[in-house]
Amino acid sequence: MFKISDFSKLSRVSVKTLRYYDQIGLLRPAHTDGDSGYRYYTADQLYRLHRILAFKDLGFTLEQIGPILEEVSCEEINGMLRLKQAELQQKVLEEQARLARIEARVQQIRLEEGKAPVSEPVVKRIDAELAATLRAQVPRSHLGQLAAEAQRHVQGQGMAPGPLVVQWHDCGLPDGRVDIEVGVLLGRPIRDDGRFRVTRLPEMPLVASFLHRCDPRGVCRASSQLAQWIERNGYRICG
Repeated sequence: MFKISDFSKLSRVSVKTLRYYDQIGLLRPAHTDGDSGYRYYTADQLYRLHRILAFKDLGFTLEQIGPILEEVSCEEINGMLRLKQAELQQKVLEEQARLARIEARVQQIRLEEGKAPVSEPVVKRIDAELAATLRAQVPRSHLGQLAAEAQRHVQGQGMAPGPLVVQWHDCGLPDGRVDIEVGVLLGRPIRDDGRFRVTRLPEMPLVASFLHRCDPRGVCRASSQLAQWIERNGYRICG
């Protein structure tokens, strides 16, 4: 038999670890001296220890390894290995997706150098909202005017205007015009006046969103940047 220090050298497992395996019942010494408390192991126990190390290397916890070492059939062990394989494959996919997001962020930072800052896109849910909206076909530069008109309309009915919302229906009309809908979120219903209509914007269960700065009178890169992020991260635009 081998003293625990010699068994540790043979197995390349620390004495501390061997004592812990004894404590949890995973690898008991072949003999423990009743007077000194010294632990002694046999060469045959190296086989059990190597099995413990092998299953640990495969990603099993010590709690899972204990039952495997006992009376478990080869078929059951094979099933457990298949489950562990599927679990690790899922983790690999998740980490690959995380790496892709990191790379996308690195590329975005390079694009942003010397330009207005853009926040990290966030995927979230948008609740249904009540809004007063105005749709018109106007030059792109008129966006600011429509937004100001929408805010004045809401203020004229005794309500503080909420956040602005903009929906681009068509950006390729003749003469540089766009088909655009501008609105103001409302805390309560107000009356329609023929030009503005009160509508409930639908709930959107999955939206890619980020903050950015741009001049509404000029060319804004936000849409193209967001589209690139959606494509790189494996999403697709719905509707």
